[in-house]
Amino acid sequence: MNWVSLGSLDDLWEGDTQGVDVAGHHVLLVRLDGGEVVAYQGICPHQDQRLADGFVEGTTLTCPGHLWQFDLTNGAGVNPTGCALVRYPLDTVDGEVLISTEGVTPAFSF
Repeated sequence: MNWVSLGSLDDLWEGDTQGVDVAGHHVLLVRLDGGEVVAYQGICPHQDQRLADGFVEGTTLTCPGHLWQFDLTNGAGVNPTGCALVRYPLDTVDGEVLISTEGVTPAFSF
């Protein structure tokens, strides 16, 4: 698996999201309360909206376009429930955030 550095873990605070482009993928990087870092597809599966421009309340992300909602702990759709965000492999090593886009295809429903 090819790993790409996204920078220092210290640059992403708990509760923050950040949109990054990695190897042609738009990725949403999230640091959950408690410190866990996760990465999901950065484009809403509904209508090509950048999720980094969305709104986070607790562990729920709301897309800025048509207000679809996703659970940031697992990527599952909250509203509607029949959709989900694809998760990217992510690791942290010595305070550095690493991601792999290898073999990951974002989900789109439009």
